[in-house]
Amino acid sequence: MIKTDEIKTAWVSRDWRKSEKPWGHEMSWSSCSAGHGKLLFIRKGFRTSLKYNPQKNESLLILSGRLSVTFGDELSLSRPNLNPMKTEMLEAGDCLHVYSCCPYRLKALEDSEVIEIGNFINDAPVRIEDDYGRADKKST
Repeated sequence: MIKTDEIKTAWVSRDWRKSEKPWGHEMSWSSCSAGHGKLLFIRKGFRTSLKYNPQKNESLLILSGRLSVTFGDELSLSRPNLNPMKTEMLEAGDCLHVYSCCPYRLKALEDSEVIEIGNFINDAPVRIEDDYGRADKKST
């Protein structure tokens, strides 16, 4: 016999938050199994921190606009000569997949919307560089 408190189900959630950021704003929500989603609005000419997440993997889907993305692998910060950062242009429909410990930064060339899906919702990013004075004192 199946216990009713063990049945998997779908559900509706209206629990989301809007957070103002120096580069625009984000709307975030929680999802299944400690995952989360965000809708980022990045204003033209602004950029996010150069950062990495110690545990969280992320996938970013560009909904609208154009962005320049700078990204690297997990050794790009400690061995930049052997593992240099790369820069590419992204536009609507493009995806960026970022594993934990891999640095990246988004710069909006136009007002842009980005969906970000990640795991480890409580994993705080490590900011390496930031245009708004939010960089961490220590970086790897």
